[in-house]
Amino acid sequence: MNQNTPYLRRLWAAILGRPKTVAAPGTPTANRGNLEAELRDRDERIAAMEREYAQLQEDKARAVAESGGEQLERLFKKLCSPLATLSTLAHAARAGQPVEVRDLADLVVSLEKALTAAGLERVGEPGVEAAFDIALHQRMSGGAPHGGAPVKVRLPGYRLGAKVLQKAMVSGRED
Repeated sequence: MNQNTPYLRRLWAAILGRPKTVAAPGTPTANRGNLEAELRDRDERIAAMEREYAQLQEDKARAVAESGGEQLERLFKKLCSPLATLSTLAHAARAGQPVEVRDLADLVVSLEKALTAAGLERVGEPGVEAAFDIALHQRMSGGAPHGGAPVKVRLPGYRLGAKVLQKAMVSGRED
C-alpha cells in the first residue's frame, strides 16, 4: 500500500478540489506562488493609487475653475458701480444734457482702482518721459528707438503680473 499512497493522496486532493501538489516552503514552486501573490497585490495597489490620483486631479481642476469664477465675480461686483455711472453719463450725453469732464475723470480713476485691485497694472503715465523698453513700449510712428533711449508716453499700456497685455504707446522726445 506504500506504492499507492501518493496516488490515493492525489486522488483524494482532486476530489476535494485541493491542488495536486502542495509545495514545501522554500521550494521554487512555493516562491513562485508567493511572488505571483505579491505581484497581484502590487498591481491592485497601483490601480488604487491611479484612481486616487485621477480623483485628486479632477478635484484640483474643479477648485481652480471655481476659484477663477469667484475672482471674476468679485471683479465684476467692483466694476458694477463705475459702469452704472458711465452708462448714466453716456445716456445723458446722448440726450443732449451736459456731462462734466470732472465726472468722467473721477469715473476713470474708480475704474482703474478696481482693476488695479484685481492685479492690472498701468505701464507708463501719459506725458511722462521714460527709458524705452521694447517689452513695455511701442513706438507710435517711425522706427523703434534703441533700448534705454528717452521717449515720451502718449498712451499708457497695461500688464497683468508679468504678462504685458498692451504696450504703452510712445514717441520720441522731440515728437
